[in-house]
Amino acid sequence: MQREDGTWIDAVPVPGAFVFNIGEMLEIATQGYLKATQHRVVSPQPGVHRYSIPFFLGPRLDAVVKPLQLPPKLTTLSRGVTDDPDNPLLAAFGENAVVGWLRSHPRVAEGWWSDVQAKREAGR
Repeated sequence: MQREDGTWIDAVPVPGAFVFNIGEMLEIATQGYLKATQHRVVSPQPGVHRYSIPFFLGPRLDAVVKPLQLPPKLTTLSRGVTDDPDNPLLAAFGENAVVGWLRSHPRVAEGWWSDVQAKREAGR
């Protein structure tokens, strides 16, 4: 996990434990009180096995995430939704998903979605 200052925190495996990362939709729903987890995977040494089973749970593609009514104490601690031109967080789940797919798979996007990619680049 990455801290706000850019340094990384190692997530040391704990036997029998699960790791859950907070996603972008939860950041939007909590108005930034909870932040989407910036994370990376460090491959183990050769001969050491690493098991990872990602599971992504999201709403329907046409869903729009509305902010939750947080208790006043939590609202005052909210830092707002991340504002990154290279990774805009959109409340419309389907639009947010497409932006993520385009960013995560640029060669596929260029091959199959070049018109969408060009519009996205022009909008920055």
